[in-house]
Parts: sequence; structure tokens; C-alpha cells
Amino acid sequence: MPGLTREELNDLVDIMLDIGQLMLQSGAASFRAERTMALVGLALGAEQLEIYVTPTGMVATAICGAEQRTRTRRTGPSGVNMARIAALNSLSRYELDGATLASVRERVNVIKTQPRELPAWTTIPAVAAACGAFALILGGRAPEFLAAAAGAGLAQALRLWLHHVGMTNPFAATVLAAFGASLMAWGVDSLIAGKHIELAVIASVLLLVPGVPLVTSVIDLTNEDLVSGVTRGVLALVLALSIGIGVMLTLWITGLRILP
Repeated sequence: MPGLTREELNDLVDIMLDIGQLMLQSGAASFRAERTMALVGLALGAEQLEIYVTPTGMVATAICGAEQRTRTRRTGPSGVNMARIAALNSLSRYELDGATLASVRERVNVIKTQPRELPAWTTIPAVAAACGAFALILGGRAPEFLAAAAGAGLAQALRLWLHHVGMTNPFAATVLAAFGASLMAWGVDSLIAGKHIELAVIASVLLLVPGVPLVTSVIDLTNEDLVSGVTRGVLALVLALSIGIGVMLTLWITGLRILP
């Protein structure tokens, strides 16, 4: 492949940053984002790459002959979209034979704009059923199942609404969702005379547990990416504290005790 021109190298770095940003915003570990960016950059003609990725920003340098380009980018708020991560992984590993900058750019844009397979509202009954099942696992019965399901469904609906109106602070959103879930679970279980209200309250907020940040924190730490691993671990800790604050508000309002 002939050497890249100044403009082509600039486009290449921009594509790499787009891919890294999409992966981080979809919940990928930092090391996986770096690897995917590197595979794409090398396949498209870069002779040497230097990439540094954190959960909140990236720096990418591409070198080809005497030309060199370095750019930085903030990543923005993160979420969870494993289908997008899988599509970008597939692009970097199986779809680059004979690819050009233009074709890869087009493919990345398609992945970026690809809608989810199911509408967002379908997560409401799904998490409701899951948290209700957790209430049963914890020792509850039908009233606790119904109460936890109602609380979890309300929390997920509230999260979707907050996202829709533009609230990007995950900590405030988590406090509000935990408060709404636990208060709803308390109300429903009290109304139908459940015997284990505390189990319904606990199960109703399990959907808010930051599982993806915890897992990616461990992945990054095991790959010796200490900055990303510690950052994600702290994020998970603060989100867990936010859940606790929301539940504590419910306990304060209702006078419920969930500990002996």
C-alpha cells in the first residue's frame, strides 16, 4: 500500500478516534478500544501508532513516512451497547481486506446510527421481571415479587425519561432512580400486606448495580491499564454510594428498617 498523504493520515486518525469513542460510550474496556483502533489504523496504512485511551478521553498518533498526526478527543457519557461493540470488533478483525478510508468511514457511520434491535421501553418489563425474581431468590414471596418488580420498572422508566430530557449526570440519575424504586417497592408491599418489605426494597434497586464498570475495571487492571482500571472502579463505587443515598431517603421517609 502506498504511503498516506497528509489529508489521508488526518482522516485515518479521525476514524480511529470515532471508533474508540463509540466503543467507550458503549461500555468497552479501554484496552479493547485501543486494540480495535490499532487494528483499523494499521490495516488502513499507518506504519506506526501510539494510542492512549482513558474512560474520559483519548490521544491517537499515526505515523506514515515523514507525516505524523496527533489528535485528542473527549469521549462523552458512557452507556451499554454490546451490539455496537461487537460490530466494531467485527469490523476491525474481519472486514478490512481491501477496505479504503472512505468505505471504513461509511461502515463506522452505519454502526453509529444503527438503532437498537428492540425499543428502549422493552427493558422496563425485562428488568421488572428480573428484580422480582431476585426478590424470590432472597426469600420473598409473591407480594415481594410484585413490589420489587413495580419498583424496578419505575426506576427503569425514570432512567429512560431522565436520559430523554437530557440529564447526563449518572450519579444524580442513580439517586433519583434508587429513591423511586425503593419507595415504590415499599408502597406496593405495604399495600398488599407483604411480610418482607426489606427484601422487596433491596431487590428493586438491583438493576442499578454498576456491573459493566466493575467488570471493565477488573479487565483494565488485569491488562495493566492502571489509570482506566482505577477510574472505572471509583466510578462504580460512587454509583453504588448513589444507590445507597436513594434507598436511605426512602428509609428516612418511611421509617423502615432493613437491618437488624
